[in-house]
Amino acid sequence: MAVLPSKKMRRAMSSSNTSLLRNLPSVKALLFFDVVARHQNLVRAGEELHMTQGALSRQLKALEDHLGVVLFIRGPRGLKFTQEGELLYDYSRRAFETLSSGLRRLSVDAARETLVVSVARSFAACVLAPKIGGFVQAHPWVDLRIDVHRYFTDLELSGADISIRLGAGDWEGYRMLALTCDTVCAVCSPALASALQDAVSPGLPAGTALLRNAERDYWAEWLGIGNRSIDLEAAATVRCNDSVALIEAVKAGGGLCLTRHSLAAGSIAAGSLVPLWGQQLKDGLRYYALIARRSHARRAAELFMQWLESEFVPAM
Repeated sequence: MAVLPSKKMRRAMSSSNTSLLRNLPSVKALLFFDVVARHQNLVRAGEELHMTQGALSRQLKALEDHLGVVLFIRGPRGLKFTQEGELLYDYSRRAFETLSSGLRRLSVDAARETLVVSVARSFAACVLAPKIGGFVQAHPWVDLRIDVHRYFTDLELSGADISIRLGAGDWEGYRMLALTCDTVCAVCSPALASALQDAVSPGLPAGTALLRNAERDYWAEWLGIGNRSIDLEAAATVRCNDSVALIEAVKAGGGLCLTRHSLAAGSIAAGSLVPLWGQQLKDGLRYYALIARRSHARRAAELFMQWLESEFVPAM
């Protein structure tokens, strides 16, 4: 357990610190010394500090008098350190580097902006998360906050600067950027894809489950655009209102599902999902980025919109 110093000890420590500060030379004097020590030449140091050689020489003499030591040996070829001068330069250089680093950190922290992005959970998990590090690395001064919601909320009321949502692009009062040109496709695991390919009948192998979105179930429409015959009433069925959970279940071999191509694209590229039969249904919906009319982080918000456009719009 730490022992706190007594009042008498604290007064003695405070008095000692005050005395030490009174004996320290000024920061300006130490800065003059640091520049001269770096150049070891009064003319070049004077040019950097915009001072005459005589004025700078007087400042150094005053510092030497204050410390009671000689810091440089002056000769026809310039200045040379004394032992004391070399020791002081070692400490002054580190001190000014530390101070400079701290001031830069303060400057960066003062310039930080908070950006709140409200994102549909499906897009956040399957599309945005794998790439968001690129934006953070390019703009480290942005304090990015991802707020995951399943439903669209008014940006003005929620406090978010940008929202990424699935819809038909019919929201009023927002500037919109279409991030995807989406279709609905059927996907399954590689193992199930092989089983379906080897199946004799055009239907599903016994025990194969249809994983169906409880909110947007497109199976009837999707089957209607192709020549696949699946008895939706007889098929084993799991219903879920979360697209991410459906995709993860399919990757684990739990069946097959319909999903948006934009959500499955990463997994298809990685080989953990396989698109089935080439049928793709267009439902008129896309993921959009919407920017609030009055963003509290205007610069950061605009940069994020530009990053979204460069990352997603050409690819989809």
